[in-house]
Amino acid sequence: MAPKKHKRKPIRFRQLHFKLTEGQKSALDRFCRMNKTTPIRFIKTLVNNHVERYRPESQPPSYVTENQLELFDSDTP
Repeated sequence: MAPKKHKRKPIRFRQLHFKLTEGQKSALDRFCRMNKTTPIRFIKTLVNNHVERYRPESQPPSYVTENQLELFDSDTP
């Protein structure tokens, strides 16, 4: 019997609406055609680049406790 696979946590998305002028929209479309990307992917890349430094830093889990450090100390007989 194979072990059960855990379900992956779903990614939650939030909708964001904003308006562009006709000139901004045409410039965005022209830029995306030249760089072979989509407007959504371009906007997400810009947002990610600008907010990366504001994300909370997650500390890696510490698997070593104080008691474990004493077990491997070579000074004790």
